[in-house]
Amino acid sequence: MKNKYLTIEMRERIDKGIREGSALTNIAKAIDKDPTTISKEVFKHRKDVVVENHFITPLPCSRCAKMKDCQVIKVCALKGCASQCRYCKRVDATTMCQLFVQLRCKRLEKFPFVCNGCLKRRGCRLSKYEYVPQLAHREYEKALSASRKGLNLTGEEFRLIDEVLKQGSDKGQSINHIIAHHPHLNISIKTGYNYVHSGNFQVKRDDLPNYANNILKKRKYIPKEYNYLENRAMSRKGREYYDYLLFIDTNAIAYHAEIDCVGIVKDYSGALLSIIVPAWSFLLLYKLPIKDMAHVNECVDFVYRALGFEKFNKYLGVLLTDRGPEFNDYQGIEFDGDGVRRTRLFYCDSGSSTQKPFVERVNREIRRYIFKGQSVEKITQEDCDLIASHINSMVLDSLGQKTPYEFAKTYLGEEILTKLNIKYIKPADLTIKNIDLIKHEIKKSK
Repeated sequence: MKNKYLTIEMRERIDKGIREGSALTNIAKAIDKDPTTISKEVFKHRKDVVVENHFITPLPCSRCAKMKDCQVIKVCALKGCASQCRYCKRVDATTMCQLFVQLRCKRLEKFPFVCNGCLKRRGCRLSKYEYVPQLAHREYEKALSASRKGLNLTGEEFRLIDEVLKQGSDKGQSINHIIAHHPHLNISIKTGYNYVHSGNFQVKRDDLPNYANNILKKRKYIPKEYNYLENRAMSRKGREYYDYLLFIDTNAIAYHAEIDCVGIVKDYSGALLSIIVPAWSFLLLYKLPIKDMAHVNECVDFVYRALGFEKFNKYLGVLLTDRGPEFNDYQGIEFDGDGVRRTRLFYCDSGSSTQKPFVERVNREIRRYIFKGQSVEKITQEDCDLIASHINSMVLDSLGQKTPYEFAKTYLGEEILTKLNIKYIKPADLTIKNIDLIKHEIKKSK
C-alpha cells in the first residue's frame, strides 16, 4: 500500500502545523492522512521536557490549582516554621497537603497534547511535553526493526507449535500441509517457514522436503536434436509441442493430462508410469513390468474403463508426453478397442522437460517414496496405489489449501476413485517417506 507509514517529511509537517496552531483536520489533509492517525502519532511520541534553570527553582505548590488563594501553614509540622507552605522550598508540601489539586493544562489533555508553539510556555511552571519529529521517526524505525526479530510467542505457544511441526516433519509432511490442518496454531504458512528458518525449533531447514529436492543430482543435458534409436524413423508430424499449443488454443481445451515414466535403473527393464491431471494435480501411478508400448497401452486402457468414454475424453482428452519409445504407439493410446478416438497424444521437444512441468513436479514427490537410483523391481501395484493416495491427500497452496483427492472426488466421483484404487489419507496419517518404511510400519501396527 502506497504511503502506508508516516515518513520523516510527514512528521516534520505535523510539527510545523502544531507550532503554527493549525487545526488537526488541516494538518491531516496536508499529508493525506486520517486525523486520528495524527493524533495518535503525537500522543505516542511526545517527550517530557526537563527544564534546567539555574536562576529560578519552581515552587512545588506551583503545580496546585489553589496556590493563589492558599493560606495553609505548617503542613510539614516543623518547629519554628511560620511561613505559608505555598512559598516553601525545603519540603514538597504537595505530598502532604490534603487540599492539593493538580493543575492541568488543557492543551496536554487534547490535541495537540504537546507544548510546541504554546505562547505561554516561557512563564509556565507545569510539566511540559514536546513532539520532536526526528526522535519520533527514530523510535518508529527501532520498533519496526524489533518487531521483525525474535519470536513473539509465549512459552506455551512455542511448545505447541514446536511439537506439531516436529510430528508432521517426522512423517515427511510439508509446512503447508501441517499448518493447513492445525488452524489452532493461528499462524500463516509464511510464518511457519520463518519459524523453521530461524533455527529455534526442532525442525530445521534441511528437514524440509524442498531442501532435499534442491540437493538432488542435476539431470544431464540432452540436446534438442537428440533422438532414441527407435524414434529416428518415426514421424511426429502434427503431434509436436507446437501442434499441442495450437490444438489447445484453437479448441479452447480446459483439461489435459501429462504422462511420464519414472524409476528406470539399468539392472531392471520395468518402470513406473505416472499420469497427472494438472488442473487438480491428481496422480495415477502404475507399475510397468516391462517398459514398452504394450504395457503403457494396458495402463491407459485400465484408466479408460474406470472413467468411461465421457469423463476420459473430457479430462484426459489431450495427453502430453516425452519422446520415450514406450509412447511411440500413439494410435494404441488414442483409440480404444472399437476404434473410437478417446484422446489425442502430443510429444514434447527433446530435452525439454519444462514443457510438461506438472508431471515432473509430481515425479519429485514420487522420489520421496522411491529414492533416486532405487530399483522399482520389488514395487507392487498396491505400493503404487498407496503412494498415489498419499500424494493426492497432500494439501496444496495452488488448490486453495485443498487436496487433489477432494477435486477428483468432486469431478470424477467416489465410485471411480474406488475403481482406480485411490483412497483418502487422513491428514494425521499422511506419511512421506520411503515406501519400504511405510510398509514396515503398517505391518508393525497390525
